[in-house]
Amino acid sequence: MRKRWVFLVLLASWSLVLAVGDLNYARQLIERGEYALAAVTLKKQLKDYPVEARYLLAEVYMLEGQLADATMYLESAREQGLDETRYYALRGRLALLKGEWDDAWASLRSAVALSGSRQYALDWGLVGLAQGKLDRAKLGFEKAQREGAVAEAEFLEGLALLPASPKEALSKLRAAQAELSAESPLKPQVIYWQARALERLGQINEARGTLRFLLRTYPDYGPAREALNRLGP
Repeated sequence: MRKRWVFLVLLASWSLVLAVGDLNYARQLIERGEYALAAVTLKKQLKDYPVEARYLLAEVYMLEGQLADATMYLESAREQGLDETRYYALRGRLALLKGEWDDAWASLRSAVALSGSRQYALDWGLVGLAQGKLDRAKLGFEKAQREGAVAEAEFLEGLALLPASPKEALSKLRAAQAELSAESPLKPQVIYWQARALERLGQINEARGTLRFLLRTYPDYGPAREALNRLGP
C-alpha cells in the first residue's frame, strides 16, 4: 500500500521527529502504514542508529514495493553489523517478492536454522507455496507448527494443498478454524477457503452454506459475498 501523501499531511509533525531522539516514532509510523514519513524520519537517524535505521528503511521500502532500495539498505545494515538472523529473514522476504525462489529458500532456511522463529518458518513455507512446490511448503509449515504457530501453519498448508488435494486442504482448514478464536483476523479467511475447497470437491450446497455462515458472522467480508453471488443462492 502506497501512502506517500501522508508526508504532506503530517509535515507539521516534523518537530516531533527531532524531539523523540530514538526509533519509536518511526516504528509507530510503520505500524500505521505511513511509510513516506517513516522513511524521512529514519534517514534523519542514520548517524545515531546506523544498523537499526538502515534495517527499518529496508523494511519500509519493501512495504512500498521499492525492492532495489530495500536491498540497498539491507546490505548497508549488514555492513554496519546487522545480525545474521534478521539479515537472512529480510533477504528471504525480498527474494520472495522478486520471484528469486532459490535465494528466498536458502535465505529463509538460514534464518529458521539460526533462530527457530515460527514467523520465519511460515515465510519459508510461503516460498514453496508461491512456487507450487508442496514438499518445500510443508517443511516450513511443519516447522512453524512445531514452534507453536499451529493455526497459521495449518491454514497455509491448506492453501498449498488446495490445487492438488482439496479434500486434504479442507481437513487442514477445518483444523485451523478450530484453533482460532472468534476475534482472530485470520478466521474469516480460513472459513472462506473452506468454501473454496468444498467448491473444488463439487459440494456446492455445502460451499454455499459455509459462505452464508461466514457472512452472518462477518457481514463485511467481501470475498465471501462475491463467491456466493457467483455460486448462486
